[in-house]
Amino acid sequence: MRFPTLRSSRILAVAGLALATCAGSALAQETGEPSACAQLGGGFLQLLMAIIQLCIALTIVAFAIKKGFDLLTKLLNKAGKSLDLWQEVRNKNVAVALLCAAVVISYCNVIGSGIDSMSNVLGNIASQSIWLSLIGLIAAIINLIVAIAVASFAITIVFKVMDKLTTNIDEVAELKANNIAVGAVYCGLIIGVSFLVSSGVTSIGMGVNAVLDGCLRMAGLV
Repeated sequence: MRFPTLRSSRILAVAGLALATCAGSALAQETGEPSACAQLGGGFLQLLMAIIQLCIALTIVAFAIKKGFDLLTKLLNKAGKSLDLWQEVRNKNVAVALLCAAVVISYCNVIGSGIDSMSNVLGNIASQSIWLSLIGLIAAIINLIVAIAVASFAITIVFKVMDKLTTNIDEVAELKANNIAVGAVYCGLIIGVSFLVSSGVTSIGMGVNAVLDGCLRMAGLV
């Protein structure tokens, strides 16, 4: 699976997000009763932010799926062993299909907290200053990066721990043999761990936001 426009999509999404941040902050600084024109502008701004949010979410999902499959391929093709994920799926290997589905769900579950942070930032752009908007934006981006890294780490840990606990089982051979039981166990472990670490990712995002807010307050910018 290839995503040829992934880099350009990320660039456009970030550029659009920066534009929306500046426009929303300028709108927030207006005083007095908003006119019909201002209300119309606010409506268009909200629509723009919704479109940007959708583009960012789709870009992140595409990136997460690609990264998840790349990581899974790396973990399964170790010590001279070889397992072609898509060839196994074409061969109707249910065990491998369960594992692939678990990886996708795990990534989406963990990075969902980062996308929620981004949504909160976009929703509050029109009601706060430019500095607070930038703080939220930076914290949300850091949160997304951390979420992707944590998702990769969690999946790797599951494979490492299971490899130590099941020394008498060749997981790759069992998966190639379409051992659904092995696939189901790994599927449950990966998804379960993703739920545990997703709450930690949310806390990290809140901490980053608090640190940046404190720095700006010390500098007298907010």
